[in-house]
Amino acid sequence: MNRISDLVLKHHLINQLLNVTTGIEVERDRTNLNGSLSTYPYPKGIGNQADNPWITNDFLEAMSEAVTPPAKTPAEAVKYSYDISIILRKRLNQHEILWPMSMPPTLPKDQTDQSLLAHAAPKKRQYIIGLYHRFGMAKQTPCGIHVNMSLENSVIDQIASLTNSTSKRVRNHLYLKVAQGFIKYHWLLTYFFGASPIAQPRYFKSDQEHPDHPVRSLRQSKYGYPSSFAGEYTSINDYVQRIKDGINQGILMSPAEFYDVVRFKGYPNLDQLKSNGIKYLEFRMFDLDPTSEAGIKISTIQFVSLMMLYFIMKPAMNQAQVTSMAEKARKMNEEVALENPTNTTSYADEAHQFIHELLTFTNQFNLGPKYLEILNDLDHQIDCPKLTINGHLSTYIKNGSLLDYGIKQAVKYQKHGLQNPFDYDGFKNGDFSGNDLIKFLNQF
Repeated sequence: MNRISDLVLKHHLINQLLNVTTGIEVERDRTNLNGSLSTYPYPKGIGNQADNPWITNDFLEAMSEAVTPPAKTPAEAVKYSYDISIILRKRLNQHEILWPMSMPPTLPKDQTDQSLLAHAAPKKRQYIIGLYHRFGMAKQTPCGIHVNMSLENSVIDQIASLTNSTSKRVRNHLYLKVAQGFIKYHWLLTYFFGASPIAQPRYFKSDQEHPDHPVRSLRQSKYGYPSSFAGEYTSINDYVQRIKDGINQGILMSPAEFYDVVRFKGYPNLDQLKSNGIKYLEFRMFDLDPTSEAGIKISTIQFVSLMMLYFIMKPAMNQAQVTSMAEKARKMNEEVALENPTNTTSYADEAHQFIHELLTFTNQFNLGPKYLEILNDLDHQIDCPKLTINGHLSTYIKNGSLLDYGIKQAVKYQKHGLQNPFDYDGFKNGDFSGNDLIKFLNQF
């Protein structure tokens, strides 16, 4: 397997490895125009929330999730997400908007009201109620972006042929390398793309510990979504066994409660994942970007694609050191997440070093100005933290709140969505075919 990078160069497979299939899941809360959590029912005209895989609800009835079909490019993925969000926006109540930030809007005073929980299919509803009893309501309300990525089957098959291996073994090997790389540099993604500096009232209880200053990402810290159960990324077998141990010990209710920042995906249960191998990766470390109508920028996904290629081409990590590396990386991420967003990070030198390695890598393989521009911009943000998303947001905090900013952005995006002529009525008729949706989306 150590020969893979040499074979990639010899057989000119770099561009194929950059052609990553991408899907995006965007969680957003429906709110009233005053920024309080909406109590309106699931929107009409998009089918039943238990049946529609593209627009559904999550923990709360007011928490929407827009899911894209697989896209061939980052730009296409973001466009799909934007268009599906428009379908949702056009079916909101006239007094509703989509909250554009990860930390929830103003939560209700009574957080014991289980009628606010998602009206889902019985199995999902039981799971949601279980989460509610374990963590309460507030802890489950932060929203985010999940980015799903997979390499082309053709390039996997070609590498397998060149290495006298199997496609399953090559796929597992490459995805493990990528997962380890993203675990190691989770803190850097939090620095650049963290976007949850504060929480609105009622997220924290009056007697609950919380930061006394704005931070880079509450959601990515211990104060955000409960994700203290760490995964094991030394092998696919260890990954599966770790989650099973968590379930057997009563720490997790099911594999769905495994919330680490990278998940191996592709099959409905862990035994199938172990037997058949990883089909794609799910990256869960992205806050909603309130400066983007889609919730995430094309350049962000392009940066993730570049990181994937870089980790694929680098030598494999010493497996004996993976667990200790992951522990160190989690501590670094917690520290970065809770830094003041306008201060230089404690890991500025390490951040510059990694970005410069990516710049050298990009030039070495002539990947083009698209990636160089992204990297140069990010390199500048290391020295100028106010240019990061979290630094930008900190300038809009008034009296410890981002309510005015959130409402302004949400109203603007809702207005833009209603002005857009794009729409799709297929969901109303129960047509949830991915192929039909892709065909329709590609017309615009």
